[in-house]
Amino acid sequence: MSIAIGSAIMTLILLLWLIEGDFTAKFQRIKYHPITWAILAFIVLHFVGLLWTSDWDGARFVLKKEIKYLMVPVLMTVVRPAHILYYFIAFILSMVVLVGLSYGLYFDTIPASELLRLEDANDTTPFVSHIVYSPILALTLYFLLYAVFLRHNLSTNQRIAGIVLFILMGINLFITEGRMGQLVFLVLLSLFVFQYYRGKCLKPALLSLMLLVTIAPTAYVLSPVMQERVDQALYEAQHYEELPNSSVGLRVIMLLNAFDIIQENPLFGVGTGDYQQEYHRVNQQNFPEATRGEVLAHSHNVYVQQMVLFGVFGLAVMGYVFYAMFKHYQHSSNPLRPMMLAFALFYFVIFFTDGYIMDHYLTFLFLWLGALLFADYEHQYG
Repeated sequence: MSIAIGSAIMTLILLLWLIEGDFTAKFQRIKYHPITWAILAFIVLHFVGLLWTSDWDGARFVLKKEIKYLMVPVLMTVVRPAHILYYFIAFILSMVVLVGLSYGLYFDTIPASELLRLEDANDTTPFVSHIVYSPILALTLYFLLYAVFLRHNLSTNQRIAGIVLFILMGINLFITEGRMGQLVFLVLLSLFVFQYYRGKCLKPALLSLMLLVTIAPTAYVLSPVMQERVDQALYEAQHYEELPNSSVGLRVIMLLNAFDIIQENPLFGVGTGDYQQEYHRVNQQNFPEATRGEVLAHSHNVYVQQMVLFGVFGLAVMGYVFYAMFKHYQHSSNPLRPMMLAFALFYFVIFFTDGYIMDHYLTFLFLWLGALLFADYEHQYG
């Protein structure tokens, strides 16, 4: 889905939601929901941060990105429990199409058309960057595990189809670029093992460890792409000063610069819009040759970014968002309960590695899946 189409659909939903009215009933559905208040706190903090920002263009850019999260409580009143199966089937099928195209590109059976919006001739992740494709594919793999092994209403043929898809998608994850997706998949796989052996500790811990020490080295040995990317990451991290504009080297430098900004503004941060101008100032002092980082709007780590903008209050509000998800998970009797925890853990992990909170695709995934998984269906429909 293109950025324009996604935004248009979300705008249409909001307009229809406003036209529908019945706001009292809608408010009753979400007013006690912990995620509603966590999202509201997140947005309010961005507006409060305007009081000490000086770059209003930067502030408008950030607000335009983050204001979308107000759609979570709106969508919670839109999703219907009777449609849950269709939502997930549509999601899985969309990933089946992307993975099929990815295999076609990998084996050169599909031409590298401009319509696929590839980054270069070696890119095998259609329509989106591997930075987006890989994590979403990892989450899809968890959903398949959940459907096959934790749901009890699938036929034998459906389970076999799910296992086949899991194997094909799993292979695709490790033959395409995207280190973050590979990492978060291993995390979600470990979570799944603990969920499968619910109530036990030693057995899932040992099994998770066995899977990790088996899958990771095997993938490294068998996948030239993964081997190259891992070796490259280690080398760039060790030589970040000589390679200041490399992928990992730049991330190290951006974090070091961000920590300097935080030390200067630990309590309230620099304000909603001042990240880029403050980063430019500090970067010119520390690593002036690392020019790539000065054009980016985030520090490749959501938690660090929130501390740069809002100090300890930014980190506290991010913690509140995840606390709200976990609190709802604890008190929920929804059959999708295991997926709630996986969703929260997924975003908790990937937020350490990039500015995914500002990414169009990962934001929309958060809106849709967050609303779908955490909507209080019992309160809404009795």
